[in-house]
Amino acid sequence: MQTLENQRQPIHLKHYPMQVLVVEDNQDLAKLFCDLLEVMGCVTQAAFTARSALESARANVPDLVFCDLRLPGGKSGFELAGELRADPDLAHIPLIAVTGYADEPERARALEVGFQRVFDKPVKFAQMMDVLNTYRKD
Repeated sequence: MQTLENQRQPIHLKHYPMQVLVVEDNQDLAKLFCDLLEVMGCVTQAAFTARSALESARANVPDLVFCDLRLPGGKSGFELAGELRADPDLAHIPLIAVTGYADEPERARALEVGFQRVFDKPVKFAQMMDVLNTYRKD
């Protein structure tokens, strides 16, 4: 006779899929970035301006943000980071800067405004995996 005690099995839950916001004005690159993240098990949202990224983050708080530093539309990735850090509901989100033009002063500025890391374009698969493994919430 089986009892409740000997029926207990360990329960294994699947990893919570990370919600990742990709902020990139080049729509083809944003799609490629999202596709790679989705292959890695993430759920993605793309935004093409700082303004739309802020709206998206407020509507659906992401676990992680990859953000281009140079964006059109009046606000840069630096300004977006400042706004995210100033919002108590969003300030905790890890921010990863992505840029094709980073020199040392720009890298230092990115870290100063709240980005955890700065990657040159194109971002390497290993860099993306390292970020996901670092910030994944199990």
